[in-house]
Amino acid sequence: MNNKRSIKAEGAHKILLGVIVVSLCLIVYSLWQSVASSNISPLSQSHPKISQDYRYLIDDSSKYVSADLLHQLDSFVHSKPEEIPYDLSGKTYWVLLNLTNAEQSDLSIVLHVDNAMLAEQAYYLLSNDNQTLKPIETEQSVLSRTFPQVVFKLSRESQVSVLLKLRAGGPSNIPLIAYEQSQFSKKVLFTLAFYGTFVGIMLVMALYNLVLFTAIKDKVYLFYVGYLLSTFVVIGSVTGFGYLIFPDNIQHILNRYSLFFHYTLVLFLLLFSLFFLRYDKTRGRLYWLGICFAGLLIALSLISQILSHEYQAKLFFSLQPFLIAITLAIVLLRLKRSYGWARFYFLSWIPLLLGATIQPLVLLNQLDYSFLTRNAFMFAVLIEIIFMALALAERMKRFEIERLREISYHPGTHMPRKVLIEKAIAELVVTKNKRFSVLVIEPEQIERVVLYVTDFKNTELFKRIYDRLTPLFAYNDAIVTLGDNGEKISFLNGNRLAIIVDHQYSQQSLNVLISSVQQLVQEAYQLDDLKIPLSALIGVSTYPEHGDSGIKLLSRAQLALTNAEFTHHKWSEFEPESEDLSAYNLALASDLKQAVEQNKLKLYHQPQIDLKTMNVCGSEVLLRWEHPEQGFIPPDVFIPIAEDMGIINRLTHWVLNQAISQQQELIEHGYNHMISINISGKDVLADDFYNFVVELIERSELPASKIALELTESATISNSSVAVSVIGKLSELGITISIDDFGTGYSSMAYISELPFRELKIDRQFVENVCDDNKRKIIAETTVKMAKGLGLEVVAEGVNSPLDENTLRDFGSDIGQGFYYAKPMPIEDYIQWLGQEVNGRVAHFKSVQVENSAVEGEFIPKVI
Repeated sequence: MNNKRSIKAEGAHKILLGVIVVSLCLIVYSLWQSVASSNISPLSQSHPKISQDYRYLIDDSSKYVSADLLHQLDSFVHSKPEEIPYDLSGKTYWVLLNLTNAEQSDLSIVLHVDNAMLAEQAYYLLSNDNQTLKPIETEQSVLSRTFPQVVFKLSRESQVSVLLKLRAGGPSNIPLIAYEQSQFSKKVLFTLAFYGTFVGIMLVMALYNLVLFTAIKDKVYLFYVGYLLSTFVVIGSVTGFGYLIFPDNIQHILNRYSLFFHYTLVLFLLLFSLFFLRYDKTRGRLYWLGICFAGLLIALSLISQILSHEYQAKLFFSLQPFLIAITLAIVLLRLKRSYGWARFYFLSWIPLLLGATIQPLVLLNQLDYSFLTRNAFMFAVLIEIIFMALALAERMKRFEIERLREISYHPGTHMPRKVLIEKAIAELVVTKNKRFSVLVIEPEQIERVVLYVTDFKNTELFKRIYDRLTPLFAYNDAIVTLGDNGEKISFLNGNRLAIIVDHQYSQQSLNVLISSVQQLVQEAYQLDDLKIPLSALIGVSTYPEHGDSGIKLLSRAQLALTNAEFTHHKWSEFEPESEDLSAYNLALASDLKQAVEQNKLKLYHQPQIDLKTMNVCGSEVLLRWEHPEQGFIPPDVFIPIAEDMGIINRLTHWVLNQAISQQQELIEHGYNHMISINISGKDVLADDFYNFVVELIERSELPASKIALELTESATISNSSVAVSVIGKLSELGITISIDDFGTGYSSMAYISELPFRELKIDRQFVENVCDDNKRKIIAETTVKMAKGLGLEVVAEGVNSPLDENTLRDFGSDIGQGFYYAKPMPIEDYIQWLGQEVNGRVAHFKSVQVENSAVEGEFIPKVI
């Protein structure tokens, strides 16, 4: 169904594109036909009995006035009008035109001076005796500025002599063509229609591409708009149709800076080529060469403004060969590198190069003048726009394909992503009589492994597993195809793979297939030269029992995956009870977030006792949550949920704020001891954790030496340079960094030497009733001695009896904590409990005789 939709969308796209192309082609063809069939003939063709004689005089220093020329007529040189040697030096040209009418009718003659950028023009009638000059009044209108002209009468069987004073202000060529007035009127009408068509197409294309840039934010459309507008201004100045659009003062400014817009035209065309052909993505040598040349064009466009028009033109046109060479290199290299989708862009350069070559040669008087050569660049741009419309459409289509591929395929492994397996499931669900299973595959212990390898190594591992599994599924019709190239394995976020098994075509049981998968994963589970003897965990969900959509089936297969680790065969089918638990965890996470925001949590304090003096030296703050409906929720339930749901950092910030605030309250009551706060490795890895702690300490004005941070998951962060740096900076502030629950989880002696710990906390399972189990006693004693040997202070958590206390003191422990002293209590109760001390010692223990009782009672950690 999706394929049919994409085929229909592609068909609609092609139809729309075809309509645009055919329309543009018809416009250009009709213009071409109009030129061919217009029968617009100059006077030499329409009236062969009228002879024309041209003579010219070059006034190098513009020293002559019209009256002086009466004595210089013999100095005029006979020439054809197209052979008058105009150049860019700004000289004044005097042209004498003699017309002899041998026909039997009077004619109205128009002499078209086809250069709309004249700096000076004047026209005079010469008397028959060559003794006087009479100025000819010319019409001052928009059309006369677009089509400079002089109109005069030519009576039958008579002669007329017209003297012209001309000086170019732009292109050096000044074509002179005489027309009978009706023919000239036809030419003006046709040319106006041609200009109007060109202007309309250019402005519509510019507006359309500007809208595309606004929507897509792709610079290539902005460069194309710049190119179109620069071309519009350049051609408007050269041909004079700008007078039809802009006020005279604006058009004069555009004429004056015409060569500047030539530079911008070239600049935008160069940038368009670089970005259209995606050189900006690779940024190789040719890209930087193009960027440097673009910078050079900008500099020269500004510098050239202080030069004369002659040198501006020479400088610009001398750069053209280099521009053509660089741009052709940019284009042709892409043509060689499988950029077939840009074929229309390659074709667009053919008319552009022809037009860009022909028109300057005509304007510089190096090529014969005609309507087609005079407007060659305009025709070239119109044809180019056709190809560019096709090229941009193809590019957009190509990028859409690439965008869909990015969505559909993982960039590192090139395996189908989740979207493709969801699409395949949706197509299978449509056929309601089918029964199929979704298998989610996770390499065993991958969450631990990725902590020690780079992203590249992790990607290589999954590519190796993918390559091993692919042959197993290639000829198995029961494994559903996901991608256009026959791929059958999908890569899910979280380092997992997934496949679909269609039971209708299955020739083997699910057990056999799963065993084969696990065996191949075990063979492929290798990092560098280290072969890891681990298999795969697999979760299974089945349609229709476990869901009727890709989202449900995949999520339930992943829920089953969490139970697979605890099964004998390392795979598990989905059980509804696990989803109920997942839903419970989600709801609990939402309630926990709300409790943090509304300050519905509480901190309890459990005192810590200096085992040398029996004085209270600090307390550990413990988080407690009384749920409004479920009652007390233990921390070992909601803390893992907070970590899994990504709210642990927010929770830790709340605890730190409250703990520091309560420490200030203790100080106000005269109790200046330490406070211990639990944090996790995920807290240390958070971007803002260090700054948050620093700001909190500065705001509270609490000495950093009165704070201990008890860190869990030290193995998780020991390989992170960021985490090590943060712990180091916290330690430098004076904060005590403690290894929490030593002997369990990830904690081990190996990490003590890598991180700046000052304190070690022995887990309660090695302290409680320590004398009841000889192994436990040996572990506790060995741990204390090792920690003391490394210069760490030792906290024994779980002291529940005098025997526990005396044993841990004998081992060398510094601090005791446990129910023997007090249970955790709210801050109000804790302050009241502290008030029951007698002479710095809790009344319950005042009779206890302790060695070294003269030692100061407050525990101060050693600085390592």
